[in-house]
Amino acid sequence: MEQPFVLPETAAVLAGIAEQGGQHLADMPAADMRATYLQMGALFDLPPEPGVRWTDLTGGPCPLRAYFPAAAVAGPVILYMHGGGWVIGDLETHHPACTLIAAATGMRVVAVDYRLAPEHPFPAAHDDCLAAAKFVLDSPAGLEAPVTGLAVAGDSAGGNLALYVASAMGPGGVQAQLLIYPWLDCTAPDEGSYQAFGEGFILDQKLLGRFAADYLPGAGMAAGAAASPLLHPISADLPVTVILTAGLDPLRDQGRALAGRMAQQGSEVHFMEAKGLIHGLATMRAAFPAADRILRRAIATFGGVIRS
Repeated sequence: MEQPFVLPETAAVLAGIAEQGGQHLADMPAADMRATYLQMGALFDLPPEPGVRWTDLTGGPCPLRAYFPAAAVAGPVILYMHGGGWVIGDLETHHPACTLIAAATGMRVVAVDYRLAPEHPFPAAHDDCLAAAKFVLDSPAGLEAPVTGLAVAGDSAGGNLALYVASAMGPGGVQAQLLIYPWLDCTAPDEGSYQAFGEGFILDQKLLGRFAADYLPGAGMAAGAAASPLLHPISADLPVTVILTAGLDPLRDQGRALAGRMAQQGSEVHFMEAKGLIHGLATMRAAFPAADRILRRAIATFGGVIRS
């Protein structure tokens, strides 16, 4: 069997985590999982981009944070949905990433602090993100200038949520979407990257199973169209899409599959893969310089799509 390509920076981080040992994230109570994830960001991520200001918005369906790369002017806004399997993650874990998106695109970004499982199972996160999209399109005063359009972005489970919002808003509702290693099939595929990278790369089958069980506890929920869109027809009316996958990610093939199906349907899709890197690269850029470079390229492409 061919050995996967692993960047030296990835190998060093994986070796350090393995040497440290400790309790598996999936075996922790949800509160401890969230605290550990926040600590990982402090250890592995870069600081916020200079020159970007932010403020927490009021009046929305859930907590929201707005990012401004400069003085606000009328234009489109990017709605960002964080990853974490619908169980962990918040405004703080993805704060540097959101400042990067604002700085790199020159556009306002609104991050969604949707409700988390197991306290709030499906469809809480999906409902919150769709409500947040409609709230932002109404040009709330906190955004300081009219909103003329909406783009969506997210990583992992947040990529699932971004795709859901774009699909639910219908043709023309969303201008573009950026999906970073999106989770698109929650039924634990028994082949491909889900098996090849199911252990030893931080995000593993055990952790994915824990996330799915917490957010999708009901019979059949994991195979539903919102949780597992790859198991259902993909709309031909999706906006222009940028997909970034990680080469050592159990979810890698899901992003590849979505890109392939969109291209087959004649939809515009821009696909990139971070070879030798793992799931979570968007919040581990201090540890992975290559991740910072490719994420910036993906965001630049996304910004160009929105402007065009």
